Amino acid sequence: MENKFIFVVFILCGVVWQAHAAVNCTAAGRFADPSDTTCKNYTLCVLSNGAFLAYNYVCPTTSLFNPTSRQCTAATNYVCPVANTTNTTTNVCTAEGYFADPAVTDCSSYIQCVLINGVYTQTTFTCPANTFYDPNTTLCDASYNCTSTTAFTCTASGRFANTADTTCQTYFYCVLLATGTYTQYNYTCPTTSVFSPTSSLCTTSYTCTG
Repeated sequence: MENKFIFVVFILCGVVWQAHAAVNCTAAGRFADPSDTTCKNYTLCVLSNGAFLAYNYVCPTTSLFNPTSRQCTAATNYVCPVANTTNTTTNVCTAEGYFADPAVTDCSSYIQCVLINGVYTQTTFTCPANTFYDPNTTLCDASYNCTSTTAFTCTASGRFANTADTTCQTYFYCVLLATGTYTQYNYTCPTTSVFSPTSSLCTTSYTCTG
């Protein structure tokens, strides 16, 4: 009888843990907690009977969660970016993922977009010293040449191809503000698609000519 009671309590605790999941699961796998600046918390999303179940986990004391490999790894193998602010005034996010920070021109920071309960949460991260955010790999890289993302200047509203990107995956989004000036956002298409300058959209049907 006592064992049954313990089992029921365990099940109830598991349900509560799922209800307070840090990530809104839309795919199976492990995903970093966007609100965790220590890079130790992550959510495991499991598909069960057509619905996703979410379980929150914390990496062991001496390790960090790497969002690229989606595993806990030694702190010597992964550098935890520094979270600056959560941007609530200018919404950059239109999809989940990592994107260049339009507020900087030196590629020193990037934005993580996470869909939680139907609303995008965006957090700005700063790359480790002497590294730059590469929108092609979505990683901070010391060898990345930042000049390719700053050469474009908005002169009209809309989406425009980054002609310096030979992979055709990055593009610029220009928005005309009430002040008469343009705001430029740098975006990267999902891994399986490229940006088509004809349709001005990310697509799998366009052939990149480099």
